Amino acid sequence: MAKKILIVEDNQFLRTTTADILQLAGYEVIEAEHGKMGVERAQLERPDMIICDVEMPELDGYGVLHYLSNDPQTAMIPFIFLTSRDGADEMRRGMTSGADDYLVKPFSEADLLATIDVRLRKSAILQREYGRAPQRLNEFIADATEHGGIPGIDVGDRPRKYGSGQILYGEGDSTNHVYYVASGVVKVLRTDSYGKELIIELCKAGDFFGHMDVLKGLEYGSAAEVLEDAEVHLIPRKNFLDLMHRNRDVAMRFIRLLAGEVTQNQERLLALAYASVRERTAQALLDLQARFKEADKRPQLSREDLAGMVGTAKESLIRALSDFKSDGWVTLEGKNVIIQDEAALKRFAGR
Repeated sequence: MAKKILIVEDNQFLRTTTADILQLAGYEVIEAEHGKMGVERAQLERPDMIICDVEMPELDGYGVLHYLSNDPQTAMIPFIFLTSRDGADEMRRGMTSGADDYLVKPFSEADLLATIDVRLRKSAILQREYGRAPQRLNEFIADATEHGGIPGIDVGDRPRKYGSGQILYGEGDSTNHVYYVASGVVKVLRTDSYGKELIIELCKAGDFFGHMDVLKGLEYGSAAEVLEDAEVHLIPRKNFLDLMHRNRDVAMRFIRLLAGEVTQNQERLLALAYASVRERTAQALLDLQARFKEADKRPQLSREDLAGMVGTAKESLIRALSDFKSDGWVTLEGKNVIIQDEAALKRFAGR
């Protein structure tokens, strides 16, 4: 299948000419004549690459990149800036904003196609799913560094096995490792001054956790506990940071991952502040279903853990679930909450 490339350029002649070159090279091309349209087309079409002019009316290239980088659905799309300014400061600004590459107008057909080819190949490596098999992480590191990986990261070896209830680290512990889940489920949580737990994230096979705290400082700001028997790879802090510092593409991969997490956390904080317990419960059930949709089975969450996801007391959660059951939206089978009317839950949750 042909790769899909979005061109965001207000100069019609340049946009059309570039589109013709790419179509002759076998790419599928989408065109947008200004930044706002570019954001809309990117979110709708999910192209494999975006080529975007810097100076445009309504929304410039930096604005386009900002919007798309903060959307988890578009954050990983390779982004190339087009500009008529050939200067180190301009290029530095573009790259620090998160662009993957930079083309100065006028550019040759050869430069355009070579740049696209390189970025698509790197994107194929970095956007490869980390996968459910442990060896995928080793493949990711080996491919990303292009030198067989960073010495000391032997994630191809057997992961460590942990039983349900085991603590991997606590709030305030030293950030010694970044963690990668090979199997099972791990919950990342925080505890308030009253001892109440708030579950920040449920990590399944293929997920990293602990990376944000490692990048921020020397102490974990949360705790991690095994929810269901898990196999977890531990990547030493120093080796992870070495990989980030040595390889810009890997660094950008994690920066975009963090951008998505920040956006999700902001949305969650707004929900905690303004949504009712019933609305938050509906949101939590929908999030669980979406997150574990492709998993063999959903995790067995106790009512305490589900209340920790919602950010409420166990008794309040139980009342909300009872209401949903009476409405015919869910059924309850032991620990399992089975959604029967997803559309009704979505309407209630404001989705």
